[in-house]
Amino acid sequence: MPSTSRAYPLITNEQIVMKRVIRYIALSVALLSATSLFAQEYTPAVERSNDFRGRVEAAFEWSPINDLSLEASFQARLKDDFSTVDRLQTSVGLNYEVCKYFNLGADYVLINPHDKGSWKQPRHRLNLNFEGVVKAGRFDLSLRERLQTTFRTDSVNRFEKMNPELILRSRVEAVYNIRHSKWSPYLLFELNNTLNAPKVVDNYLEATLQTDNYITRYRLGVGTKYRITRSHRLEFYYYIDFDRGYNIDYKGNKGDLKGYVEERQIRHIFGISYKFKL
Repeated sequence: MPSTSRAYPLITNEQIVMKRVIRYIALSVALLSATSLFAQEYTPAVERSNDFRGRVEAAFEWSPINDLSLEASFQARLKDDFSTVDRLQTSVGLNYEVCKYFNLGADYVLINPHDKGSWKQPRHRLNLNFEGVVKAGRFDLSLRERLQTTFRTDSVNRFEKMNPELILRSRVEAVYNIRHSKWSPYLLFELNNTLNAPKVVDNYLEATLQTDNYITRYRLGVGTKYRITRSHRLEFYYYIDFDRGYNIDYKGNKGDLKGYVEERQIRHIFGISYKFKL
């Protein structure tokens, strides 16, 4: 009798690799799900608020050499429906155009916060900016990644507030160049993501410091730039921010968790900026 043999399909190296990738993805999803469930062990109380804010800024820009620009600015911010000062901040920075598609920048910001009728300890902020720009017809499309580091000068419990605080700010923007016009309207969308927010523990005296990351802000913005002359420019804008932050409070003596509140705030921000470009 003729021998019968069953033919088995050959398993290629690509199929083996694909199976391993699928297993890795499934394992990653399971780990992320487990992490999410663990993070939900502590359920915060929720506080909601709505606020109208304002910003007024004056800036100076100078280009000593090609592709390099230096900038200094002063900004005043209002809060509580424009009724009180939120902060005053001064910044200096530089921007370098590596090529027409990519820019690098860095700046330092001195923040003087104001709260409940008094000025608080100043904060120092450093920003590193990486921006890609492309043209699509009459649109200038850009993606900016900003690594933001803020150093506090007041005394804080690192289990309640990190010092320094690290945030990654991702912004996409579309600017429309109107033919034969001094106006340049734009739209933007921005996400703020914490990189080292403190995790909640039962007792900070008995636990080690652990960090977490989550999105703290969604921002939608619309505005326009107006070129008065070659050296004088104005900008008008409106932002709506959906902010989320966590207020963690421990008992100072015993270290037990005293309060855990998720603060959700909608901020309507109206701003005007003037820039003198040398």
